[in-house]
Amino acid sequence: MYCRKCGYKNADQAKFCEGCGEAMKSSGQGGPVITIPNYLTQSILVTLFCCVPFGIVAIVNASRVNTRAMAGDVEGARDASENAYKWVIISLVCGLLVILINVALVFMDESRPQQ
Repeated sequence: MYCRKCGYKNADQAKFCEGCGEAMKSSGQGGPVITIPNYLTQSILVTLFCCVPFGIVAIVNASRVNTRAMAGDVEGARDASENAYKWVIISLVCGLLVILINVALVFMDESRPQQ
């Protein structure tokens, strides 16, 4: 069983984490399964088609979601998911702005009188 606080792998019957001392909670409490979106596909697409630097940040955050969720760090997984989504949107907006600016410059250049 993994510690929810530090991610240390403990014995299944451990009551406290050997890594940080946090009280261990049994994973078989019968609660609902939490699904946290990782936005990895969207991150890859905006990296390829919109803005590479911001897309890479989105990919890094998206790759952290499942790792943290598997370690039991639900709050950390949610934070990584929110950050991935934020950087996907930033990358998309930057890519669209660059495209719009390029289109505007092309039209301005074509409307200029030729010499």
